Amino acid sequence: MIRAGILGASGYTGARLALYLSRHSGVEIAFATSRKDKGKTMSDLYGALRNICDIDLIDPEDATKIDIDVLFTCAPDQTSMKVVPDYYEKGVKIIDLAGDFRMDSPEIYESWYGAPHTSPDYLKKKVFGLTELYRDNIKETSLLSNPGCYPTSVLLGIAPLVKSGGVNCDDIFVSSMSGISGAGKGLSQFKLFYEADSNVLPYNQGRGHKHAGEMEQELSKIAGEKCTVVFAPHVIPIKTGILSTIRLTMKDNMSRDDVAALYRGMYADEPFVRVYDDRLPESKFVADSNFCDIGYSIAEGTNTLIVVSTICNLGKGASGQAVQNMNVMFGFDEKEGLL
Repeated sequence: MIRAGILGASGYTGARLALYLSRHSGVEIAFATSRKDKGKTMSDLYGALRNICDIDLIDPEDATKIDIDVLFTCAPDQTSMKVVPDYYEKGVKIIDLAGDFRMDSPEIYESWYGAPHTSPDYLKKKVFGLTELYRDNIKETSLLSNPGCYPTSVLLGIAPLVKSGGVNCDDIFVSSMSGISGAGKGLSQFKLFYEADSNVLPYNQGRGHKHAGEMEQELSKIAGEKCTVVFAPHVIPIKTGILSTIRLTMKDNMSRDDVAALYRGMYADEPFVRVYDDRLPESKFVADSNFCDIGYSIAEGTNTLIVVSTICNLGKGASGQAVQNMNVMFGFDEKEGLL
């Protein structure tokens, strides 16, 4: 049995994480923190957790006195980099669900996040936690950076194609749609029912979204050459879910059988990646799960390949993938707590 702490537990990601960990046979939740809601319980905030996770929320400062084996950081950006060094040096394994350790250098981090990195030495210690691609590295690390939700859908969606060398990496177009929970629990006008209902909200189009940098960084590693992503995110009026439609240009025309063979070669034994050869997946297929569903279509008469990849932004896009990574780090069955 390992002891886990959740830093910043009152948001949607923290709530989903509490649910997964509460039903995990090898984990005890040692603490959950929230400055704003300290003194309440998780089930006070989320009635669905009643009799599942009734743990008291405490101040983050009080949590430093509690012994744990793994820390999940669900706090806003620029918070994890302040607390990770102390926990890391105490021998605690850390899974950061924010963006603080996703980029490979402080310069790249600042260029995309618009703020300096205050713990740059720890960027060299982290492993990027896309489980299906970096499982062996994840087994050995003590600092794991959980990927962003949009990048998870895109990286898993096209990794086999990019790795094969069969598509142009300098011309990748991604159009993604996200449920409202992807923007967090804080109140903003665009989340109000009157504003969100029956509406599609495009934002940060082109290269204005920080997740575009994460996509480019990791796709370039997979491809072995520089990849360029034009990213078009949208918010749609559903609670959870991400669906990414990705346009790629084939260097040489591939058949559906060629494409299917690439996906089978990478994902045949992956428990949480489901590839559709006969249809395109829909967001409801993965709702409240840790699955990533992928489908593809070739635009006949052209060299254009279209990939559709969908995940739950709170599952495979955040807390589910974090628990999957924890399972790898501690030697649990990878599906424990998630299926």
